[in-house]
Amino acid sequence: MRTLVIAIGNPLRRDDGVAHHVLIPPGADRRSVLQLTPEIAEEIAGFDSVVFLDGDVTAKEVRIESVDSLPSASTLTHVARPAEIVALARALFGFTGRACTCRIPVSDLSEGEGLSPRTETFARQASRAVAGLRP
Repeated sequence: MRTLVIAIGNPLRRDDGVAHHVLIPPGADRRSVLQLTPEIAEEIAGFDSVVFLDGDVTAKEVRIESVDSLPSASTLTHVARPAEIVALARALFGFTGRACTCRIPVSDLSEGEGLSPRTETFARQASRAVAGLRP
């Protein structure tokens, strides 16, 4: 089973880069992006599952949600939402796999590198949560 983990966020905006600090399971492929763009849909189609990692200022805890269950009004701060990218991958490239989003609580989006201590803890929790996903 091939899994693609997509880390979304800007590592030069402190906690916004949390996704880039999450460890991925052995055997999974990783793609790091500042924001989601439609071109990613074609890449997703070659995998059995995709996990979007992203910081979320509204989250209180690390949460993994099916992309299909995401509300239409996104709280993510990127150009395209995971649901839109997955819909493109399904419609244009025949993606039939599982897709989910791992939302990681963040609070410090100021300029600079490195995570706040609180977000470092959430990054470790997200690593465990993603590792626990089963095909």
